[in-house]
Parts: sequence; structure tokens; C-alpha cells
Amino acid sequence: MKMQIYGSGCDKCRKLAANAETAARKLGIEIELEKVSDINAITDAGVMMTPALAINGKVVSSGKVLSPEEIGKRLTAAMTGANTPCCCAGSSETTAPDACCCSSAEEKSASGSCCGGSGVSRKILTVLLLALILFSIAAMVVRELNSRHEDTTAVSVPADAVVVYYFHGTQRCMTCNRIEELTKQAVQENFADQLADGKIVFRSVNVDDPAKEHYIRDFQLSTRTVVMQKGDRYEKFDQIWNLVREPEQFMQYIGNGLERMLKGWNTLWQSAPHSGSES
Repeated sequence: MKMQIYGSGCDKCRKLAANAETAARKLGIEIELEKVSDINAITDAGVMMTPALAINGKVVSSGKVLSPEEIGKRLTAAMTGANTPCCCAGSSETTAPDACCCSSAEEKSASGSCCGGSGVSRKILTVLLLALILFSIAAMVVRELNSRHEDTTAVSVPADAVVVYYFHGTQRCMTCNRIEELTKQAVQENFADQLADGKIVFRSVNVDDPAKEHYIRDFQLSTRTVVMQKGDRYEKFDQIWNLVREPEQFMQYIGNGLERMLKGWNTLWQSAPHSGSES
């Protein structure tokens, strides 16, 4: 008969080993007692709490120090192959000889080797739960960042200021991100003074947000694009999609549009539905 004591070698581990030897001596049987302290071996056995006791490789107790009498019952059951009552969820259903023989539902749950499920399954469930929690936290952070980013659209601007909108959706491709990056760069590098003075305002707006959907109607948007607005006039810059692979031409395209807007002359202007303030 082979018995294993799983644990770090603590006092409880030594006590459990001594009780196992006492139980075997009372029953008059010879045992091979192995003390397992390697953490990988303990984990592979499905042991979640130590000290743990195994008989012939099967964990029968975990997280407690069994008395010699309790160990004796398990040894007897292992030798005779007698059916033992299953203690899963308080059930008294009789199981096969190799079924669980833990003394309590808590011990069974801790051992991870009986009706309560394997230690491996428990580990997988724990990992999945942690992944779900992390995903939820990440989603909350993204929503918060997007909210802070778009909160700037609620700030009113002077009537003579030029508002540069970049309209995008919730799902953004690399090209979409590149368009916003180049538009910002064109404004920041060539119109830094006007930005500082509030004569130019840049806004990134998610039109998938129900509160921002009105922009689709307001500016008759048919695609994600850049729109510049001054007072009750605006111009759409849909050619950005054709120029996104040519950064210099892209930035010149945006820069020329801003120049026209700032000077107040543009034959391409359309009537805007509202002023530069956000509703």
C-alpha cells in the first residue's frame, strides 16, 4: 500500500504523516509513505490545500490533519474495495470503490478529486473568471477614455472660430486612426497660434454614439470624414480617404481648407444646421 503526504513539510504535514503510520500499524499493514513537497507535483495531483493525503495515488483528504482512525477507515476501504458513501452536496448515494471518500463536502471541494470536480477544471474556471474581470475592467477604462475624449465636444466655441471635426465610429481601423492623426498633425503644426487663441478647435466625434448621431443628418455624412465649420457654414473633406497614403498631400489638403475657412471665403461652403456649439 502506497501513501503520499502532500505539503511543504510543515508541522501539520509531519503530524499527518505520523497519523498515517499509526493507522497502518494498528491495521497491521505495511505502507510505503512518500512525502511530496514539490509544488508542481502537488498541483499536478489536483491538491489545492495542504496537507493532503493520497492512497495509491488517489487524493482522499486535503486541507486538514486526519486522525489515525479517519485514515484507518480510508485504508480499509482502499484494501477491501468496499463501497463508500459519497458526501457530495450531502448526498448519501453509494459510489464505486474508487469514488470519493472525503469526510466532508468542504474537504471534497478542497481536494478537487471527488464529485466536486477536478483541480484542473477549477483552475480553468478561475482563469476564465479572471479573464472576464480583466476584460470588463478594460472595457470600462476604454469607455471612460472615450467619454473624456469626446467630452470636449460639449465646450462652446466663439462664433468666428473654425471647428475641425473628425467623425468616426466605435470600431476604428488603422486607416481611420491614421486619418485622425494626420488631421491633428496638419492643424497643430501649421496653425499652432490659432489653436492657442481658440480660433481653431479640433473635435473627434463618435457618430455611433446615440447622442452624436444627429451629426450624420446635420452634415449629411455618407462616410467617416473630416468636416470644417465656421458659424453657419461648413465644408466636407471626403478626399482624405484618397490622400491618406500621401501624408504631405493630405496635410496640404487640410491646411488649404483651414486657410479658406479662416479667411472667410469658400465657394464650396454649405449651410450648417447649427453654430459651433455642441448640443
